[in-house]
Amino acid sequence: MKLTFYGVRGSIASPGKDTVKYGGNTSCVLFEPDDEIVLIFDAGTGIRHLGQHLISDSRDIYLLFSHHHWDHIQGLPFFRPIYQRGRKIGLLSNNLNNGDAGSVLEQMNDANFPVTSAQLQAEIEVVAFDDRGSVMIGDTRVSTIPMNHPGGGSGYRIETTHGSLVYITDNELFPPHEATTSYPEWVSFIQGVDLLIHDAMYLDDQMPKVHGWGHSLISQALQLALDAEVKRLLLFHHDPSRTDAQLDAILADSREWMASRSAQIEVFMSREGESYQL
Repeated sequence: MKLTFYGVRGSIASPGKDTVKYGGNTSCVLFEPDDEIVLIFDAGTGIRHLGQHLISDSRDIYLLFSHHHWDHIQGLPFFRPIYQRGRKIGLLSNNLNNGDAGSVLEQMNDANFPVTSAQLQAEIEVVAFDDRGSVMIGDTRVSTIPMNHPGGGSGYRIETTHGSLVYITDNELFPPHEATTSYPEWVSFIQGVDLLIHDAMYLDDQMPKVHGWGHSLISQALQLALDAEVKRLLLFHHDPSRTDAQLDAILADSREWMASRSAQIEVFMSREGESYQL
């Protein structure tokens, strides 16, 4: 089972000489649980490059959207498999305040894009979750939990026979209003996971300006990983203004923080093109 990052930025793509190392594309993560299916978390600008790799791949594709804000869906019209005749693609979203997974195609109308969703060649369907917010995709269980983010959305926990991962982006662990999901509930949902990918957009000194914007502090993501006893933490959804040098420094500080607490948790900075085995 392999996890590969194709986009790690938040809010807006940020190409340039200062973002070459970690990448400038917005959120898109590929997970390959077996030889039968492909799971993709979010369709930011990074999905364009991923689509070029998958065009000759016959596996069914499942797109799991954390939510439908621009930076998580804007790459979908450039995802080549949706133009393949007969290609099977499932769309999944949960806990949105408005619409369902199918609404992600509304961005493809003639006012915004030259090709409409009615012209797509793939066999695209919305995949429903059960009353508990879970669904089986092949032998892989996908469970959801509501995010603390404007407009709603979901974090995902993936369970396979070989390991587990959690994907949580655009989530404010301690919002200024009553939380949709409390901190203890996050700890329970994540508990003991092999690999946690979590929103780590802001530094402590950026509060309170960004309080209520729906994102977490890096220090909060570290504490969450510690409290939930995860094995590996991947800091994700980098601020678009954050340079490679700044991310290097944050990673070093984060690893030092974890070591100072005698924790055996491995900490990484998510980076385009980098893969992890479960």
